[in-house]
Amino acid sequence: MSGAAEVSGEGELIQLCVVRIGAESYAIDLKRVDEILPVPALTPLPRAPRFLEGVVRLRGEVVPVVDARKRLGVTSGAVQALKPSGKPKRTERLVVCRIGSRRIGMLVDGVTEVQRVQRNSLRPAPLANRPGAAPHVLGVTGEGEHLTLLLDVKALLTEDAL
Repeated sequence: MSGAAEVSGEGELIQLCVVRIGAESYAIDLKRVDEILPVPALTPLPRAPRFLEGVVRLRGEVVPVVDARKRLGVTSGAVQALKPSGKPKRTERLVVCRIGSRRIGMLVDGVTEVQRVQRNSLRPAPLANRPGAAPHVLGVTGEGEHLTLLLDVKALLTEDAL
């Protein structure tokens, strides 16, 4: 398969990077993902929003790092960002995403797979248009109990924090 999307007889295929945040599976459009790294040492930012873990220097660029668990309010079944020793767990990853000309790092509990799905199989996110709510979820894909939520990376930055 060439590129992140392919047109077939059934419609456009898109590739999704599936990550684990707490006990849930979320997907990010693979076109937005620059790289996936083990969690590096972070520099904390004083008086930053609680979900902003700090910044990291990647290839000469300072990149803000958002803890996806905190940002999405994932508590049940979730693990803490860092062990008591302050070191990340082995499965945690920093997913570096591009939003326009900016990059953001997202701390996730793990990266599980790349899924290829038909664009027309994506369903709108329930309650995404609720007044006052930040729509972190763009849509849903999957069947039965195996649903994957398509995460809106741009919406993670809605609090003028960055």
